[in-house]
Amino acid sequence: MRHVARSLAAVLCLATGATAAQHAFLGRSLDEALRLLQQDGLPLVYSSEVVTSTMRVTSEPRATTPRQQLDELLSQHGLKAQAGPGPVILVVRDHHSRDHQSTGTPRTMQRRDGDLTTATAADSTGFADRITVLGSRAQMDRAASDTTLDRRGLQVAGSPLQSEALEAIHAMPRVTALDDYRGDFSVRGSPYRQIGIVIDGVPTRWLRHAVYGRTDPGSLSMFGSDILERATLQAGAYPRRYDDTLGAQLDLTLKEGSRDSTHFATMVGGMTASFVADGPIGHDGRGSWVVGARNSYRSWPPRRWSADDVGFAFTDSHAKLVYDVSPTQQVTMTALGGRSALDTVDEPLTGPLGSGIDRAGLVTVGWQSSFGPRTVVRHHVSVVGQQLVTTLATGQVSGHSNNRELAYRTEVLHAGFGGVLEAGAEVSWMSGARELRLTSDSQDVFRASWTTQAAYVNFARPLPGHLSFESGVRVSGTTLARERALSPWMLGTWAFKTGWALKASGGTSCQYPDLDVVLGAMSSAAFAPERATLFDVGIDRTLSRVRWQATVFTREEHDVLRPSERLPRIRFVQGDLPDPAAATGYRNALHGSARGLELVVTRDAERGVAGWISYTYARARQTDTETGETYWGDVDRRHAVNAAGLFHIGRETSLGLVLRTASGLPVPGYFTLEKGVPIAGEHRNTVRLAPYVRLDARARRTFFASHHSLTVFGEVLNALNHRNDGVTDIARAVANGNAIELSRPLLPRRVSFGVEVNFSRR
Repeated sequence: MRHVARSLAAVLCLATGATAAQHAFLGRSLDEALRLLQQDGLPLVYSSEVVTSTMRVTSEPRATTPRQQLDELLSQHGLKAQAGPGPVILVVRDHHSRDHQSTGTPRTMQRRDGDLTTATAADSTGFADRITVLGSRAQMDRAASDTTLDRRGLQVAGSPLQSEALEAIHAMPRVTALDDYRGDFSVRGSPYRQIGIVIDGVPTRWLRHAVYGRTDPGSLSMFGSDILERATLQAGAYPRRYDDTLGAQLDLTLKEGSRDSTHFATMVGGMTASFVADGPIGHDGRGSWVVGARNSYRSWPPRRWSADDVGFAFTDSHAKLVYDVSPTQQVTMTALGGRSALDTVDEPLTGPLGSGIDRAGLVTVGWQSSFGPRTVVRHHVSVVGQQLVTTLATGQVSGHSNNRELAYRTEVLHAGFGGVLEAGAEVSWMSGARELRLTSDSQDVFRASWTTQAAYVNFARPLPGHLSFESGVRVSGTTLARERALSPWMLGTWAFKTGWALKASGGTSCQYPDLDVVLGAMSSAAFAPERATLFDVGIDRTLSRVRWQATVFTREEHDVLRPSERLPRIRFVQGDLPDPAAATGYRNALHGSARGLELVVTRDAERGVAGWISYTYARARQTDTETGETYWGDVDRRHAVNAAGLFHIGRETSLGLVLRTASGLPVPGYFTLEKGVPIAGEHRNTVRLAPYVRLDARARRTFFASHHSLTVFGEVLNALNHRNDGVTDIARAVANGNAIELSRPLLPRRVSFGVEVNFSRR
């Protein structure tokens, strides 16, 4: 524990130690300077038509407060701050400034991030500059339990050498990682299957490198953290625009390319090599493109502990295009795809595999239109597919899974009624097929096609007295289940004092069963949607660069699915192991609850120290309403601390620490300890793994030359070499009642180095 205390103290120092440092604006782009002021608490909204990429800060502001600094920065470029709706500050042209030059043509500019705010300015010549700004949705969606990581935040949390997107997510506040080798994570006691993943507006969990029917090999996302623009985690009650999930939602946005110059970058290190290129479309910068690829040259996990461990090699790629067809029309396209293959020996107990192939891809095309300065309409068409095939050493198919989805989505945002009105609708056509070998002479084979439909409406409005509220509802249905789902929500904020805010949210959520539950071998009846009722209350305090939050939450779940207790995790009753053939199928039998407290402190700065520290206390309990059995949830972790800090030493060097520690997970199943030895038992989830502790240390040094740069990376994963264990898929009780294969070792200490070369061409 002394090692943990020292590690935590080090991260605390990194994350909070340089609070007296001031921003240095001189030489920065004006856009970058304004983003720093946004981090300091100024609710700025502006468009790229007004704040252009060529504007630079030519003199350091003398003022000491962010609001006064804003005026000085804008005056250098013929701009000014103007009061907008509610607390919003609009950046517009100062038509009385000698530096102002009219472009001579009116334009309507759009930014794609969320809120709708309008401003109209006119000079003496009658020129009208109409700006429609879709600013950060987080301004309206900041409920008691939202967390957003931008590029800098992802850099703080992520490993540059592993380049794994979900590695950074595991260190986010409110997130609890479950395994070093899996992308899965939990939030407030909700398992990964209850968490929604949205990628550029498309909800899907299929874009993962995995092996069908096995989770012990691990899993990775089909994209690295370096291609993400931002990641937003919403827990509790929040506007459910995209999907029907019982728990939190992770919204990932991919980076757009540069509209100013062309860049090429390649990185080699850790277990992957990657390449990314981006640049403008056309000489006027009306669009941008970005493409990239990543390939592993070592197996995952990077080290095999025994001949029974498994792993896979992978390759994936991505592309994104954004183009302004006209000042009011914009088209976007996103493509992601990847392939992975089993490349080490497999677990022999369940039948060694000869091969395991995973292919998946996503293509989405979007069109955004502006109708006047107050209304924006968006359309999205997406196609997602996944195919997984595993074969035995004999060449016989062990498992096959095929998923397809074609979806259309439309949404409208309108600035009116004193706020922002938003509505959307979606329909998707889905198909799936499964072939899974259960025993040597039996298989589970089925296929189906189905449709889902959903619509939502949401309204956000500031109120007098420093109040604001947001409320909406989602209605959805699917031909795969018998009932429709209704999910209302309401969020409110009261800024009762400068820098202080009280926030509350409440609502319900629903989740439909997937194909494997409805038609698989363990299906037993028609299923109702799983349902949950959620409430959060939080208070936060914003200082110059430091923000702290305290949130209490509660969640009550109903009709949650309980899977069958099959052979690996069966109940030991009256000295006998029951016949696994007597196991029942899935049932809407569980009533669950999760309650707890979250504390988060963040510091955001371009220079000096940036990072966060979070503590979560949560208790997740479940009760079988048919049998009366009560037990701790499968991902119940009472205490969890996530801390990340990145210290910048000038422009060239940075040092970082990431600490994750949490209480031990329950081993799902009926086990107990007898003289320290696990055996089969009568009560579920009573045996837990040891506490999890992992400290990662990172350093980077960049060397600049003209328009090129060379960055050298070094990192130590699990620097304390703490023995961490993960739950296996094959935990079981043998005939004498002894419990074996309950856990497997996770990542040991690992040191790696890498290099990134970046070329720019103007």
